[in-house]
Amino acid sequence: MAEEEKKIKKTRKAPSEKKAAPKSPTAKKTAVKKKIVEPVETSAAVEITKPSESALAPARMAMHPSGADTAAQASRALADLSAAAQIAHEPARKPHHEKKTVKPEGVFYYGTGRRKTAIARVWLRPGQGKFSINGRDLPDYAAGRFVLEVAARRPLIVTNTQSAYDVFAKILGGGVASQIGALSHGIARALLTLNPDFRKKLKVEGLLTRDPRAKERKKYGRKRARKRFQYSKR
Repeated sequence: MAEEEKKIKKTRKAPSEKKAAPKSPTAKKTAVKKKIVEPVETSAAVEITKPSESALAPARMAMHPSGADTAAQASRALADLSAAAQIAHEPARKPHHEKKTVKPEGVFYYGTGRRKTAIARVWLRPGQGKFSINGRDLPDYAAGRFVLEVAARRPLIVTNTQSAYDVFAKILGGGVASQIGALSHGIARALLTLNPDFRKKLKVEGLLTRDPRAKERKKYGRKRARKRFQYSKR
């Protein structure tokens, strides 16, 4: 019995021995990190292939924006060169805003006429009494209105030069009636430069005076320049 008790005492741990302290959670995390970071050794050899230049181009462009800018500039320069080559082969075009010159050749006499908002540039040249208004004949331009035709020819009739000079005119602004009035005023002024002795005849007929009548501006609180709104009692 004594021998068995001795064996049991030997197998038991001595009370002086302390138990090992439990590991902290931070220690576990560091251990896990170490395990993840450590490379895995493999017996098989891994072959490393170098990527092609076409595959690396997008990454290089993203890493270096200056390279992207230079590439964009190069593409724009090529586009400009191609456009310039196409323009060089194309025939020259006339601009839309190019104005036709109505000024006649040879000896002529000039006068500027105005009526309302119309402005007429008039040239007189020795001829047979033909009219060219913005490239059109007088009956066509007056649209068959005989009164306007007479008004346009009135300065020539008064000075008795109806069949001695051709009239060339460029008129802008206003309507047909105001343009014919501006034409008559311009013809009278051109005749005055042709012969100053015509002043008395033209002045008596009132052909040298610029007609100041024009449409009056609308006023606030009124329907038109002077017309009032309809009155409503209720």
